[in-house]
Amino acid sequence: MNFQNLTGELEVFYNNHGVQLAGINFPPKVELLEQLKTKLENKIYDAGEYFKIVDDQEQESYVLQCTKPLKAFEKVFLIDHALSFRYTELHTAIKQVDRLKNILKYWNKKQPLFKIDKVYYHTEDFDEMALETLKDVKPKEDTLAISFFGNNINSIDEVIHFLNNYKQIKAIWLNGNPVAENKEQLLLSIEEQCPQIELVDLSFTSNATEWVIRYVTADFDTKKANSQEPLNYLNLSGRNVLRLKSVKQISNWFPTLRVLDIKNTKLNDLEEVNAFFSLLPNVEYLTCDLEVEDVLYELHKTNKLNAVAPHLRLVNQRDIRYESYTPAKEEHNDIQLIKQNLFKLTGNYRLLTSDQMDESAVWYLMDELGSSIQHSDTPNVSVVPFLYLPNGKIDDDAVAYSILFPIKDIHEQPIFRDYLPGVDEAKFRSYRLNVWFDIPYDFILNGYNEYKKKLHNLKIVEPQIISKPIEYLPKENIKVITDLEMVTKNLTLPYVSFTLDIDEANLVFFSAGVHDDINQKYADKFINQYPHEYAIISKEKLANTIQSTYGEVPWLQETFNLQTQLPLFMGAYKTRELQHLNNLWIIKPPNMARSMDMVVTNNLDVVLRLIETGPKLAQKYIERPLKLRNRKFDLRFIVALKSIEPLSVYLYKTFWIRISNNPYTEDVNTLSIYETHFTVMNYGHKLTQIFMHEFIEEFNKEYYPHTWEKQYESIQHMVRQLFIALRTHQPDMANYTKNRSVYGMDLMIDSNGFQPKLLEMTFSPDCTRACKYTPTFYNDLFECLFFGVENQNMIQIFN
Repeated sequence: MNFQNLTGELEVFYNNHGVQLAGINFPPKVELLEQLKTKLENKIYDAGEYFKIVDDQEQESYVLQCTKPLKAFEKVFLIDHALSFRYTELHTAIKQVDRLKNILKYWNKKQPLFKIDKVYYHTEDFDEMALETLKDVKPKEDTLAISFFGNNINSIDEVIHFLNNYKQIKAIWLNGNPVAENKEQLLLSIEEQCPQIELVDLSFTSNATEWVIRYVTADFDTKKANSQEPLNYLNLSGRNVLRLKSVKQISNWFPTLRVLDIKNTKLNDLEEVNAFFSLLPNVEYLTCDLEVEDVLYELHKTNKLNAVAPHLRLVNQRDIRYESYTPAKEEHNDIQLIKQNLFKLTGNYRLLTSDQMDESAVWYLMDELGSSIQHSDTPNVSVVPFLYLPNGKIDDDAVAYSILFPIKDIHEQPIFRDYLPGVDEAKFRSYRLNVWFDIPYDFILNGYNEYKKKLHNLKIVEPQIISKPIEYLPKENIKVITDLEMVTKNLTLPYVSFTLDIDEANLVFFSAGVHDDINQKYADKFINQYPHEYAIISKEKLANTIQSTYGEVPWLQETFNLQTQLPLFMGAYKTRELQHLNNLWIIKPPNMARSMDMVVTNNLDVVLRLIETGPKLAQKYIERPLKLRNRKFDLRFIVALKSIEPLSVYLYKTFWIRISNNPYTEDVNTLSIYETHFTVMNYGHKLTQIFMHEFIEEFNKEYYPHTWEKQYESIQHMVRQLFIALRTHQPDMANYTKNRSVYGMDLMIDSNGFQPKLLEMTFSPDCTRACKYTPTFYNDLFECLFFGVENQNMIQIFN
């Protein structure tokens, strides 16, 4: 950008905003800069003079139409923001429900990138053919479902006669015909006289069997309806399921049923209530009307819910057993719909000052005008966020807008912007467009299945532990150089002293990573870091290190680098979606600590948009963590690596417990609440201190007969496999005989089988608590690693 010879207030404005203007590719035209300054200072919103919103109900979309000719780079317009929030504020940020619902009303379904007509087998279609009689209709012998939608058939007797002539038919559609105007009479007549019919329009008949339940759940796929494959999900929404004579058999037909959708199903009397309860013995996730949710909540309040639905976890994505649960209000469904679709239209930015960058992005939704602009790969306008700084700095007077300027000549025509500016196929543009468009998933699923097969087939024969001497320092006159105050205060071995001169030091112990050239320059010294250990301390490398050696392991959740493995992640997400499995994921930046900028979500749109805020990893969320005091917790261990060849690794005996502040739940309204889903409370949150001996005592009591001793053995096994993977993946590390390293290892325990799950490894962890509660910590560590002295606080993994 080249603005030269600016003077006065315009020069000041440019100096305050020049970095932003360059970042958004603002046209280098002084008159356009003057326009922007004037409109910002005077809050001039004049876009309505040039554009109008068209509500295209036929195409189900808003369109922003240009009403006056505009030249490229001739005008700039301000667009206000209807909503602004950080992700952790999402639940409380949604206040203007009616306004947001209107802005997003056409975004509940995606536009197809390619139109693919679905093939319905064993199905015949006679829709909208102006039929007044069925006398000339002759279905095929293998027809199981037949549709007469939108004709002029008006005789129930003729329908009955037709169905009794073709008894192979099990489902019929008659909506849009005069005969279907009295739906109840039509249904009763068919039930009584045609017992083979199981579905009439949207409703099951009382004669419905397992076949038709499979049929509607499979989106009217007769092949899948004839399958005997176990199903964990049923879609019975709006199907009048309680009409079935055999409704109490459904849980026997589908013993693996875990996920059930029965929306638009009313409980009209006690008999229907009891029939509904018969569906629930194994159900974990239920979607239903709010009135039904209220019935279940009343059962919970009277301690009767477990008798009816002992495994029920979420109702309409909410946890009715959660202590903070409140019955849903009428606007609940609207709010959930807003949350589901909001990220299709939000933009984002980060605040950056001279000394720091925001820990998390700010998300915003443009007003009705801005949100009406549709996407095109060949846009005619640019729309970008802009932070106006009237005082020349980020303060309380700073205001965020979006600014719009034409990048092509526009006549009286729709305007378009690029929803992914600057994103090409190298950054997976086509995949990321899935936020707004339905993309074909067959290719993605095939790629993911091949990836899973490769991991499954990867086996390793664990190498033998090689016995050879490990090099140590002599226990006399050892000089240590360190930048860690905790070391200088707590390392009190009589044969160790400290120096500031690295040349005279025997032992280098730095808190930050040592560059390879320093490692090579001081190869004669003992040092507390290995070259190539990034293979486990880098969040983005850790999974690859493990998988390249072992394939899939039970102690690591499925993990993807969204910068390089986005198609694989989408394959994993879609596979779980198709199998109706829990789809909660935790999205992490690879280069931040203390749970900063982490998001827990089950919304694919959110994940795909988060990529815009910086590099991200997606890891399958542990949805059923082992809990303590009904809260989520994780454990921090200190791991010491003494040698790669032979492998010599230790766990420090003392470990630390980090626990969330709120009771744990999967309730959708809590997913953005930090103190429910995260455990790092050292920074700005209430900290609950639990000592190791308290934890072990509570653990043994709550999870008897499983004991902490058994649990510790499984953790040791995990550490063993981790360092075998490191040695296999980075064999050159064995050449560094004077190197050592100390890591912080964070893990959780999955309640499914008490499986430990590795979260991350960190280099040079904060050992303040270690020194506070075990004053000999650094003496123990240094004696073991550098001087070969074993002690009871250092637990050896490889014997």
